[in-house]
Amino acid sequence: MTYGSNITAQKWKTRTEFPKEEISDDWDNDYYLSSLSYNNNLWTVISSKTSDYSLQSWRTRVDFPKDEITELWDAGYAITELTYGNDVWALVMSKGSSYSGQKWSTTTEFPKDKIKEYWDEGRSIIKLAYGQGKWAIVGSKTNKISLQKWRTSETFPIEEIEENLALGYSITQLEYLNDLWVLVLSKYTDNRSQELITSESFPKEEIRKYWDSQYYITNVGYQEIKQEEIVEPEPESITETTKAYSAPENSTDPRITGVWNGTSLGDTEEVEITFEDNNVIIIISGDDVMGGENFEIEDIPAGLNYELNTDVIPHQIDIIFTMFSVEFSRIKGIFEFSGKNEIMMLLSDDPEADRPKGFTSKPGTETFKLTKTSSK
Repeated sequence: MTYGSNITAQKWKTRTEFPKEEISDDWDNDYYLSSLSYNNNLWTVISSKTSDYSLQSWRTRVDFPKDEITELWDAGYAITELTYGNDVWALVMSKGSSYSGQKWSTTTEFPKDKIKEYWDEGRSIIKLAYGQGKWAIVGSKTNKISLQKWRTSETFPIEEIEENLALGYSITQLEYLNDLWVLVLSKYTDNRSQELITSESFPKEEIRKYWDSQYYITNVGYQEIKQEEIVEPEPESITETTKAYSAPENSTDPRITGVWNGTSLGDTEEVEITFEDNNVIIIISGDDVMGGENFEIEDIPAGLNYELNTDVIPHQIDIIFTMFSVEFSRIKGIFEFSGKNEIMMLLSDDPEADRPKGFTSKPGTETFKLTKTSSK
């Protein structure tokens, strides 16, 4: 999802059949197709109110729609979406975009040579698609993109994404095609920032949350995880020992250390959370204080620590209770940086519960929206 685009309102929908009626209804209400993809046996359509387009047309064809592209080019349209799904190529072309001098080509191999050729000609990669055993590429001249990179990976390229977002690149395309994650990154000439959402189900709650912060959907991708047969190992002899709690290395992050204030969304109660750089956490809610000096549980001296794992999306956080310096309970949760000094955090209430998989509040969980008020 992207902040800083020309979008002022947005809708999304998923359908098993190509949503031609819904697209027509959106056009009647001044919404334009801004993203079209086929994921998990569903068409996913994102429609937006935007100044980027003034008129649109779409086509679906069993064969690659080369004649339709030429026809609409001659009428002053430019390719803005191209995808393959449910045995058809789906093409969207628009008037009013920043695209000019477009080219397309198809090849049975990943089109890395064509990408370089288009770049050498001053064109940017607008879309990569795969269907019927061939790759399709669309290149265009545009004044909105100054530099690009691309990557393909068999696994989700989270490190590439985080590294390049930090370098000022934005995701132009992130899609699972022909058993590969295809990532196109661009440096745009306008100011924009992005947030990446990953989820095992369609992230409708997360989308609403980011819409409230004026982020809008720019890309949707999906990979089906194939389940492998699990062979249970033979039971092993286990020796239990008791040792003092010690946080693992790299289990905190400079971005989170400091004092955060906000609310627990379930009961709208004010909360203050302090993350120390030595993995100590202090939580203050009303008159209740957990953690820090003189923290006790049933009159027994206790401690409260935290551990982070920022190598996964969403990031993971554990809240660890210790007594006599030995861990006796652990609350699992997830969090994400929703802005430079803002985080959303969701914790399970029950130490026996599994870690939440997405930012959807359910019974037995608690959600916190926090803003950093001072750094450590």
